[in-house]
Amino acid sequence: MAQMRKYGLWIGGKWAATASEDVVERCSPATSEPVARFSLAGPAEIDDAAASAHSAFLKGAWSELPGSVRAKVLNRWADLIADNRTRLARIEADEAGKVISAATAEIEWSIELIRYAASLAWNLPGRLINGEGPGKMGLVSYEPYAVVALIVPWNYPMVTLFQKLPYALAAGSSVVVKPSELTAGTALECAVLAQEAGIPNGVINVVPAVGEKVGAAICDSPFIDMVSFTGSTRVGRLIASHATSKLKKVALELGGKGANVVFADANIEAALDGALAGFTINQGEECCAAGRLFVEAPIFDEFIQRLSAKAGQMRLGTAEDQDASIGPLIHKQHLDKVVAYITDAQREGARLVSGGRRPQDDHLAKGCFIEPTVLVGVTPEMTAFREEIFGPVVCAMPFSTEKEAVELVNDTAYGLANGVWTNDLSRALSFSRQMKSGTVYVNAYLETLPQLPFGGMKDSGLGRENGPEGILEFMQTKAVYLKLAR
Repeated sequence: MAQMRKYGLWIGGKWAATASEDVVERCSPATSEPVARFSLAGPAEIDDAAASAHSAFLKGAWSELPGSVRAKVLNRWADLIADNRTRLARIEADEAGKVISAATAEIEWSIELIRYAASLAWNLPGRLINGEGPGKMGLVSYEPYAVVALIVPWNYPMVTLFQKLPYALAAGSSVVVKPSELTAGTALECAVLAQEAGIPNGVINVVPAVGEKVGAAICDSPFIDMVSFTGSTRVGRLIASHATSKLKKVALELGGKGANVVFADANIEAALDGALAGFTINQGEECCAAGRLFVEAPIFDEFIQRLSAKAGQMRLGTAEDQDASIGPLIHKQHLDKVVAYITDAQREGARLVSGGRRPQDDHLAKGCFIEPTVLVGVTPEMTAFREEIFGPVVCAMPFSTEKEAVELVNDTAYGLANGVWTNDLSRALSFSRQMKSGTVYVNAYLETLPQLPFGGMKDSGLGRENGPEGILEFMQTKAVYLKLAR
């Protein structure tokens, strides 16, 4: 049985209660047992957190440190998170319903992101413009936004936060973090570890909350200069509309409807593993998930047969099951939504090849589990082809020409991530150029490096996280013209 954890808000370096005493009790999506109780912030607590962050920025104990010193503190923080990786992974698994291997991998990747962001703080960007005549010179410098609000979802509570937080801190900003009310445990635990590492009080504030009033309070706060949001495209549009009306900068990492494209000349074994991972990693609750699969016609039937067999061998299980490879969906309402997509696809003419059922095992009966699902006979007009399902479901279609494959990939409002599998380098490069997505995977899927920027095109968002671009996202450009006395 998971340990029940109780959390307040984290404001100004200490635990705080809410005026309304609103709380949410989080139950494990795997077992239905209560695992955490979170205090929920309202507009008043958002104001308190923003004021705390603003005050901390003005004091300069963090913002005015040399970048190299901030980097050392960030690395101490990464060390503390590493020391607590087992405990943090279990919290992540309990609250988000992840299998323990996936939760552990999420903690490890978050540590990598902190260390990479810390390296950027050693060499903050800037440039000199010279050669425009005697005594004339230009300087370009970058200054942090004072206070940044980070709004993160439930599917990757650590990763979606740490693709933002360490970069903002490396730049010198203070932050207000609003995690999901379903999965706030690791954000709160890591804020306490940040204090232990030496990040000054008030620089990191964590306020679990829910509702449009809270979103409006974040966008309206006179102390918050920028909002970085990860979540659905629908909510992202609301955030952008409200925040930009106040002339605040926004960065948006939104939904996706990714695709894997498999050519007959590909390494088929690798492509099978990549296609499977593309729609089953994190139970398909992944914005980059490849919920569409396009396979060259001569190999389509055999490929789908083998993919379905692999999907059927995946072990569903709880965090207690060390051998489990796929966990439950986040809650019952989301499970029902995913099941409805599968049912509606069949009603529209798709054919279920494998999966699509609730497991019959007694020990999984209380959880929100669904078998990995493979659908064929899908057409671009179908809802399952067009909408983000956010579950372990793939819609497979054959294609005959490269032109047809490109058109199928780009036939979506989204543009976050897509993959291509081929041993023809020219084809891989040409296909990569034609795919309208912020990330392209070649002979891989859902693999990356912290040095690579991440973000979307079209309805998948604005701005970039990770890479050198990750720190610039939280900085403003300043130009200085110098005319030297002669």
